[in-house]
Amino acid sequence: MVILNLIVVLLLNMEEKLYTFWPTNILHKKFKQHQKVRDDLLEFVKDYKNKVPNGKEGSENSNLYESQYDVVSYIEQYPCLKELINFIGEGFKEVAYFSNKHIWEIQKIDPSSVSAKITALWFIDYLQDGFVFPHIHSGCSWSMVYYLLAPNTSKKDTYAGTHFLSPLNKADSDDLGNSYSRETSRNIIPSEGEGLFFPSTLVHSTYPNKNDDKKIIFSANCSFFEK
Repeated sequence: MVILNLIVVLLLNMEEKLYTFWPTNILHKKFKQHQKVRDDLLEFVKDYKNKVPNGKEGSENSNLYESQYDVVSYIEQYPCLKELINFIGEGFKEVAYFSNKHIWEIQKIDPSSVSAKITALWFIDYLQDGFVFPHIHSGCSWSMVYYLLAPNTSKKDTYAGTHFLSPLNKADSDDLGNSYSRETSRNIIPSEGEGLFFPSTLVHSTYPNKNDDKKIIFSANCSFFEK
């Protein structure tokens, strides 16, 4: 066995290349118009639940109310949704651009010719102990979650927020050479009025809502195409 001591960090020379494959980008973004539209969005949630009392049934859900994926169809009746959709669209375009700009350059794709289409928009009202099992979103490239209402204790509650599972296989030893890939999951806890934008193939979930305060989120899917 040969022991190599790392005394200095060696820079790659011109004949060497370091490839970074399969990065996972998650954008944490603040909705600047949150306070302006917060009450109107809550009124929309209330009206929707009155019109559709049973909501959508999902095998990945437990003890919560989930709307149908048709919230975009209410945009003309509720102008607050336009503000929210603008925020969602901006976030999707930002994270998609920074994640794809190098490959778009290679493929000679002009970013200004790329359009984003929100394919689904819905909300979830978590009840006591409500949670969502680990899952992915299909038929799109990016997904997001926006925290309309978040419990005041969220930052102190290690089980609040959105829980993401690593797309890499877990390292099976204490070998320091794969320290970068040893973290199997990460719980990100946004504050009220903030959103997370992430690849739709990234497995995510929520822990049971143990807070007495209300927790309501909006979620959306997005696809991109050339004009």
